[in-house]
Amino acid sequence: MISILYDFFRSSSGLALMVIGIGFFIEPGRKRVRMAFGALFLATGALFVFSWISEYRLPPPLVDRFLLIAIIFVLSQALFEITLFLFGDEARRGTKRKVYIAGAAWSALLLALPYLDPVIDSPVVMVSVEDGQSLGLFHAVSYVGAYAWPIVISVLALRSGRWHPSDLPRGKGAVRVLSCGVGVVLVTICAIGAAILTDRKIPYRIGQSALQAQLLAWYFYIRANPDVFAEARREIGVEHKRRQGLGPAEAAMIGGRLEQLANSQRVFVDPDLDLATLARAVGVPSYKLSQYFNSHKGSSFSSWLNAARIERACELLLGRDDLGILDIAFEVGYSSKGAFNGQFHRRVGMTPSEYRAARKSRLQGTVSLK
Repeated sequence: MISILYDFFRSSSGLALMVIGIGFFIEPGRKRVRMAFGALFLATGALFVFSWISEYRLPPPLVDRFLLIAIIFVLSQALFEITLFLFGDEARRGTKRKVYIAGAAWSALLLALPYLDPVIDSPVVMVSVEDGQSLGLFHAVSYVGAYAWPIVISVLALRSGRWHPSDLPRGKGAVRVLSCGVGVVLVTICAIGAAILTDRKIPYRIGQSALQAQLLAWYFYIRANPDVFAEARREIGVEHKRRQGLGPAEAAMIGGRLEQLANSQRVFVDPDLDLATLARAVGVPSYKLSQYFNSHKGSSFSSWLNAARIERACELLLGRDDLGILDIAFEVGYSSKGAFNGQFHRRVGMTPSEYRAARKSRLQGTVSLK
């Protein structure tokens, strides 16, 4: 009786999720995040229906693997799109395309792996809790790898967005609601994964039923609050801007440490110095240091770096007659004389040689007058 109820709920809720997914695709407006939700519900519903069918009649092995991997690929890309939307879209253009290509390559690899089992005659390492199939080593890797991809792609989305998990606001609002909901779903997915790996049928069925119920609850919540994801995106964006801002005390601290590093340690003479390295030396995140240069100095890191180097070069041109122009270029952190001359002329208005000659001529004229 319990098995009949489980099969009925699994098949009916799977079909309902597929219909819900199609509904997102045909609704007016066709907003990107809602289209992604349509793909998510459609793929998840298809996965439940496919799991139900597989218990009664297995398709040919190649078709079985292809359908499973294709469905999980669509589900994963939908998760990627939703997460990326919440965190301000891609930080670098072309990231989405690379992730899609990586997902397709990973799916192709998972599809091909089981063919290695008969080649090396690998032993059975696990039994599928869904349909009772015996899985060889590479087939098991393919099976587990398919379910691991949604987790991997969610992490990739968090790293690819313009905003970061640290920008999540802590107060009440849409983000808190979504975070709680996602947390419950993740716990359920982990329980299902543990049941798959340990071949525990009852915990697997309980986890699947709970996940189906949660997805249906998500649908009703989204229908009741259609702007919840747009509101969550706005909240994260506001928190991101707030965190990037610098207060007077923090700006003064960064300025003091920069001055100390420039005067005492002369960090700018390192030819490989970049923003991340300097930020570590100052003791702040890279974005904070970049914000300091932009908002408090009215310049960029590269502008500050070249100014510090040229200021030091001017001191050496007047105080170290034993050093040639190339020696001074290397001494202040430039890797070539051409780059040094270009930056020097841009900031001083003359070449290093002209500057040295002009200042010495002026000093000699002053001494003659005395």
